[in-house]
Amino acid sequence: MLLSATLASAQSRVVTGMVKDQAGEPVKFASVTEVGTKNVVTTDANGSFTIKLKEASSKLSISIVGFNTQEVSPSGNTATVTMVRNTKEMEAVVVTGLGQQRQAKELGYSTAKIKSAELTQAKVVNLQNGLTGKVSGLNIQTVNNGVFADTRITLRGIRSLTGNNQPMLVLDGVPISLGFISSINPNDIADVTILKSASSTAIYGPDGVNGAIVITTKRGSKQKPSITLSHTIQFETVAFMPKFQTQFGSGSSEDANHNGVYDPIENQGYGDQFDGSLRQIGFDGPNGEKQFATYEARPNEKKKILERGYDKSN
Repeated sequence: MLLSATLASAQSRVVTGMVKDQAGEPVKFASVTEVGTKNVVTTDANGSFTIKLKEASSKLSISIVGFNTQEVSPSGNTATVTMVRNTKEMEAVVVTGLGQQRQAKELGYSTAKIKSAELTQAKVVNLQNGLTGKVSGLNIQTVNNGVFADTRITLRGIRSLTGNNQPMLVLDGVPISLGFISSINPNDIADVTILKSASSTAIYGPDGVNGAIVITTKRGSKQKPSITLSHTIQFETVAFMPKFQTQFGSGSSEDANHNGVYDPIENQGYGDQFDGSLRQIGFDGPNGEKQFATYEARPNEKKKILERGYDKSN
């Protein structure tokens, strides 16, 4: 008697391909799944993928938030998939650590997302002004003046009395110094995501302990070209000056009767009382000349040297 057995197995194959949207732009981080299995890969930043199919006849299922799920049967070892956007109302999607996108309801921490239209609604000249008043718990203070003014930003109050309390800044997935926030054009921003807690930025380590400001900039597309022109100018004037005493002149010493002594080159205000007499001000000139002025209070004198400032954005 002759016995024979035959073992047949399906042939596996490797499929490479690309996932694009209707405009021809690559769809990055889309899930590519072999239907009926747990075999899943993700497209890279260029929309490309490579997957080893367990069954040569298997179909591929491509899915990502914002698009309709597509099922395709690869012909040969290559596949190009065009995704169609979901026209139904979508739930909010936020950008978390390292550029990962997730739905807000899936997160266990507080976030806030500000879109480009909200940032530029008031035609602001810098990003920090556009964020002011948009997010609960976000406190923004400008600590000096100028085109690239330094800004102090805190989320949910102060955590340390001696250490750093400011959030980290992430631009298109790359952590940068918070000082660069003044140099980012608000018109170049697609959206800003505020991660308020340390747990939301744990992937960044101790730099993210105070939360993070995650900025995603706009990018080009293959759609019909469009040109937008805008011009914004912002004027700045001194709102108020510190209150100074108007009773005593410059000086830092006193006489035997404990009365202040006038000093023409002293900045402190501990001299004798104003009496309207002529007094020398400043040092003698190179040829011995002297300058005199009436010895009286001039509370608005310091304000005269400050000009009106302005910022222009084109």
